[in-house]
Amino acid sequence: MRSDAATDAGRSPRRRRPATKARFSARRPQGAASPRPLLGRPSRAVVPRNLHKMEKALRGAFLDIRSSNEFTIHPANGLLMHALQSFSGNTYMLQSILANGDYTTEPYCRLLQCWASELEKDAEMMCQGEKGRKYIFLMNNIYDVLQMIRRQGATFANVELVSKLNSLIQRYKKSYFDQCWVPLTSTCRLNLDKFTAEFLATCDNQRTWKVTAQLRYELRQEIVDLTVPLYELSLSALHANQSWFSAVLCSFKRVTAGKKKQKRYTGEELAQKIRGLFEG
Repeated sequence: MRSDAATDAGRSPRRRRPATKARFSARRPQGAASPRPLLGRPSRAVVPRNLHKMEKALRGAFLDIRSSNEFTIHPANGLLMHALQSFSGNTYMLQSILANGDYTTEPYCRLLQCWASELEKDAEMMCQGEKGRKYIFLMNNIYDVLQMIRRQGATFANVELVSKLNSLIQRYKKSYFDQCWVPLTSTCRLNLDKFTAEFLATCDNQRTWKVTAQLRYELRQEIVDLTVPLYELSLSALHANQSWFSAVLCSFKRVTAGKKKQKRYTGEELAQKIRGLFEG
């Protein structure tokens, strides 16, 4: 009879069964942390870092100021679209960011603010001393982003995001009018000759500015609505209060003083000049 030792020696070594997750769980001391997964969702610390990287990329987008104009598309626009797409529909990433104490708004709001800030900085450098032109640059670029969102059918194109972009357009549009056209309305009430001269100078300056199609038509109509009715009202009041004799006397004084008589335009003639704006 073979000995137990001989029997054991003839047997192949028993393979140890791999430990299952259940067995490890059973051995884990109570209260111990679960093992960190190697793959899967990013940690809550990684997600905010990704947002910081995207913001840094937006701030680092380079615009060649010397070769740019009001119609130049800023390179940060494409980066913004890519960043927004990264967060689109990723509920876990959104929850991870909002769970961090430093974040109180959705990431696209932060990215939008960062992008707008970068555009404003470059617009200020590009359009130094040119009244109103930087706002045309800003509005052109917002329209570019809106068009990309609509053209691509972006999943992140929610109502709030589009509303924020439209609010930026309205803010920049108001600043543009406050700089370029609203001051003329005060002049129109006081001195039609001065108004006409400043109006024509503004039109000549902005006639070659490049503006995206939809914005171009909107601005033209709003300029017409702001200036032409007021001009026609002031012109009618002038005619009503000025007799034929006083009109001749005023013309004589301008001629004898060496001043060129300012042509009296009709409201329609002013509107035609406005419709010639922004042709590039």
